[in-house]
Amino acid sequence: MRRRAYGTGLRALACALLAWHVWLVWHAASYEAADVEWTCDSQGCSSDSFAAGAPLLGIATGAVLGLLATRFLRRAAGGTVAVFCALACIVGWHDAVADGLVGHDSVTAFHIMLPISTHSVSDWLTVLWCVVGVGSVLAWWGAAVSLRRSAALRRLTGRYATAEATLSGWRSVSGKYGEVTVAFEDEKGVAYEVPAVTERIALRRTVRAVYDKQHPADARRIRVAIAPRTLWSRP
Repeated sequence: MRRRAYGTGLRALACALLAWHVWLVWHAASYEAADVEWTCDSQGCSSDSFAAGAPLLGIATGAVLGLLATRFLRRAAGGTVAVFCALACIVGWHDAVADGLVGHDSVTAFHIMLPISTHSVSDWLTVLWCVVGVGSVLAWWGAAVSLRRSAALRRLTGRYATAEATLSGWRSVSGKYGEVTVAFEDEKGVAYEVPAVTERIALRRTVRAVYDKQHPADARRIRVAIAPRTLWSRP
């Protein structure tokens, strides 16, 4: 338990430090956009400004942050990181406008990937707010899926307890859902085998039984909590 807590603490610290780095990179990408100058020839385009390559660096570090944060945010990690990066870039634009570096109608050489076309600050703000909107929807969807799969809300109540469980059998009910037999032991060590409906993916994951302490054998109240997928999980 102590080793697990230590590992979780290190991961949380790494996420915090990386999030700070990602924020600075995306903020600099927009704040210093007015200083970016691209030189293009037959071999491609290049620039000596840090802000020119900052978006690519921000995308790469943002992806790493998303992987690390999956331990805490589950399926909401991707959408949350996208919103975080977009907001950092938006704040950078607003700070640049406030400091007189650019105006809302200014056209800069800011680009996400390559200097393909130029847009005004207002155009980029519109795009970024759209990213915030889409990312928020994805984050809420991911959070809803994670809460349902982990039975987190049910587990927070004192009425329910959890136990390591094994699943056997499969009878398709509808789509990806089917009925299985959940084998587990309650807090008193009494063994139970209770039918429950869960997703097919639960057969390939570590699961826990979330059961009513007063009625462990009640099939209407039992839920199967599915552990999140890790980098080493089978697909």
